[in-house]
Amino acid sequence: MELALHHEQHGYYAAGPCRVGPRGDFVTASDSGDAFGRAIARQLAEIDRIVGGPPVFDVVEFGAGRGLLARDVLDALEQDAPDLRARTRYAVIDSSAAMRAEAARRAPEARVLGPAEAPLGGVGCVLAVELFDALPVHRVRRDRGRLVEVFIGIDGSGALVEREGEPTPTAAAWAERYGAVREDGTTAEVCPSVDPQMDALARAVERGVLLVVDYGDDAARLYGPARPCGTLLAYHGHTTNEELLERIGEQDLTAHVNFTALADRARALGMEVLGLTTQDRFLIANGILEAFAQPTLAESRDPRRVKARLRALHLVHPAALGRTFRVLALSKGLEDPPTLRGLADPFARER
Repeated sequence: MELALHHEQHGYYAAGPCRVGPRGDFVTASDSGDAFGRAIARQLAEIDRIVGGPPVFDVVEFGAGRGLLARDVLDALEQDAPDLRARTRYAVIDSSAAMRAEAARRAPEARVLGPAEAPLGGVGCVLAVELFDALPVHRVRRDRGRLVEVFIGIDGSGALVEREGEPTPTAAAWAERYGAVREDGTTAEVCPSVDPQMDALARAVERGVLLVVDYGDDAARLYGPARPCGTLLAYHGHTTNEELLERIGEQDLTAHVNFTALADRARALGMEVLGLTTQDRFLIANGILEAFAQPTLAESRDPRRVKARLRALHLVHPAALGRTFRVLALSKGLEDPPTLRGLADPFARER
């Protein structure tokens, strides 16, 4: 999975922007217009107040891809919080050289860097949107009471095939720790790569908040009876498939994120876990729907506004992305754990 996705010449992401977006294999939240970025910008404004409005407010975005979110956030700050925009130092981090080139074109005022160049110890916010779902995973199974790992081999014809074997110690330890594949015949994924990635995020901020947005669940539900075959899928041409050993380097591979593991690593690094919420609650609490409230008759019929409303709805609708995606909020270096508006329940009044 590491080679298939991240090999610098033949990996899936090495091809750059053509892989992502309406003409690629999948879309991101920022492909749905600027509403997601505007909501993130509102949350950043609150975080700026929490850390005391420093002379330089650092935003470090890991896995930033084409720079769509960076562009939307910077534009929203320019319009709604010009003082914060003037103090914001935005860094775009991505492992793909082609993605970095596109991000530099789209957001030239941001620093565009590879993972090894990520800044250290700023004051502000670290963003990771759909970063952890692309980390390489180990697949484990329970076979007649025995834990096995699924490896990749080559058959006599030179084709890639799955081969079960004794699990690596790390995979076995993670499966035991988080309760994966407790029943015979079940398959799941564990992702030890979470730890070094969380370490990198933590190093980027000395004082501030980290926001992780991704699809996934806590360990109890991720490894529960609803997912006996795991979550690892391939994306090609906006459709999913389980042909994981086909089209190597030409299709995306992705697995749901274990948010319990992220929170565990954060605590081990001395961070506070502020909360885990769903994307719909986070975005609505940060005002994603306010731009569409009480439109005039002309505005309600404007095709551009109608399209924008539909795109925003896709981000928050429970049957679309609203409940599949989670938002994990962490703090580092703050004396008192803050209460973020994005963690509030916007539906509480309805109960």
